[in-house]
Amino acid sequence: MAPVTPADVIVRDHLPGGHSLDGLAMPPPVPAPSRRSLLGGAQLVVPPPEGLRIDGPGVLRRAAAELSGLLGVGLGPDPVASMALYDALVSPELRAQFSAPGFALAGDRPREGFSWLAARLGPWQVQACGEPGSLHCVSFHRPWEGRAQAGGLRALLAETAPALDTAGLRDVTRAYAHGVFDEAWSAPELRLRCGFRQTLRTDGSAAGPAYVVRVDAGPGCREWPGP
Repeated sequence: MAPVTPADVIVRDHLPGGHSLDGLAMPPPVPAPSRRSLLGGAQLVVPPPEGLRIDGPGVLRRAAAELSGLLGVGLGPDPVASMALYDALVSPELRAQFSAPGFALAGDRPREGFSWLAARLGPWQVQACGEPGSLHCVSFHRPWEGRAQAGGLRALLAETAPALDTAGLRDVTRAYAHGVFDEAWSAPELRLRCGFRQTLRTDGSAAGPAYVVRVDAGPGCREWPGP
């Protein structure tokens, strides 16, 4: 894997045109990133944490080992060098804004920190955010080629995450409105989705259309009560 420059990180993706929220988590009263928003929205690309960067090489080594074992993809000779650790998903500014009693933002306190990786794997850009032992959210995206994805999601996973154990998954594509995802599969601790998206970079500029494969894995998946 080769690192991705901060300017090339994708922070948001959306469907072309409008879409129904059928099968998706409703937006919270405060639009703050959280584990639940990572798992429950229509967005497929994993955005970077917005918290403060902290030291934690041991945490990052465990996160890298779990991620590599989960996907079956090498992260390079020194994966920690291309990773970062953050104290929260929410920015310090937003936390300060809602720090008054009754306005505290919940559900965003990691045990040790949120790991972050942005790298290139062949034609794919990989973005991953996670907590060792709990949850790894990983997206793979590449420029849209204007044609159907031959073989569907399983063929794409063979290319991006060859070690992923997909036994016991249920096809839940029809639980969502038509067109939200090309395919969606679910198990208690594994959720897979894919689809076409428009993408935006960190500075808000359009990065162009992309095809995205999304993997959420770990006990933390049980926090999402959807299909």
